[in-house]
Formats: sequence, structure tokens, C-alpha cells
Amino acid sequence: MNKLLIAGLLIMALVACAKENGESVPKDVVDLLPADNEISGWTKSSALEIAENQTQLFALIDGAAETYVNDGFVKCAFQKYSGNISGAPIELELRIFDMDTTANADKVYHDLTTGSETPWTGDNPGEEARIDQSPLYAYNLDFWDDKFYVWITIAEHSDPALDIAKLFAFNISNAIRDTTSTE
Repeated sequence: MNKLLIAGLLIMALVACAKENGESVPKDVVDLLPADNEISGWTKSSALEIAENQTQLFALIDGAAETYVNDGFVKCAFQKYSGNISGAPIELELRIFDMDTTANADKVYHDLTTGSETPWTGDNPGEEARIDQSPLYAYNLDFWDDKFYVWITIAEHSDPALDIAKLFAFNISNAIRDTTSTE
């Protein structure tokens, strides 16, 4: 028991030193979620949903959870946002998964491909990104960056809607790559 207490105190001291030295501390999926109006005009429209174990993840997404679990799932946060596009209310759904390692994030990204996506290359967020334009009334966009896999869907199939989804993607990718501490 003493060894466990000492190990815990050592970890807390290392995190504190990293913060003081300006080094990055591990990011939490919740910290990566955009705040209300961080993307102008877009606010959270649902309760935050978090899963920190397999049981909770299966309760959130049932059968789809198996791929994430098999690929190293650690934690996820789901958040819905609402905003307006051309005067019409639109909903955007965001899911961020901590996959523990970059290899796991890359693996889940490739395991979840449907074949209908178009690679988003050049000026894209993350290490790899793609856009699925096949849904009739939505765009799906996903990418992986560091140890995170991010999935975004916007319930509107228009260029302005795609631009908003891309803005969310860049915002999250920048938050992942930000080395400054949020605490």
C-alpha cells in the first residue's frame, strides 16, 4: 500500500513539474471539446456523454463499440452542437475517442472505413482525414491525430455545412497539438 501511495505522489509531482516547465500534460477527450461559441454561433445542445470503460461504451453505441474496444479504447466524449446555416437550425454531432496510442488511433481509423469516403489531403486536420459525402442529408468527417480518433457528422448536405464540420475538425486537431497546459 505504501508503494502505491508513493507511486501516486510521484506521478502527481511529475505532472506538476511538467506544467511548471511548460511541458504538455496528457490531454483528456473532454478538454478537446469546443466550448460554446468557440466556433462562432455554435453551442452545445445536449448533455455531454462520456464512456470510460467498455460497458459504458457499449451502452452509448452498442454494436459499433466492438471495433473501438478491440483497437485499444480508453475513453470517449460525445457532444452535440446546434447552430444556423443560411438561417436554418442545424445539428452537429462530435465524438472524440482516446485510443491510448497513435498506433491504435491509426488502426481504428482504418478499421472504420466504409469505402465511400474521400481522402481529405493537403490542408487537412490530423495525420489522416476523410469525408463521407454519401449520406443524403449529412456529411460525415473523421480523422486521427496523436492518440485520438475524431468523428463529426453535420445534419446538412451543403458546402457551408461542410465548411462548419471542417472548422470543428481543425479546432479539435489544434487543441490536440497545443502543447500548453489547460490547467
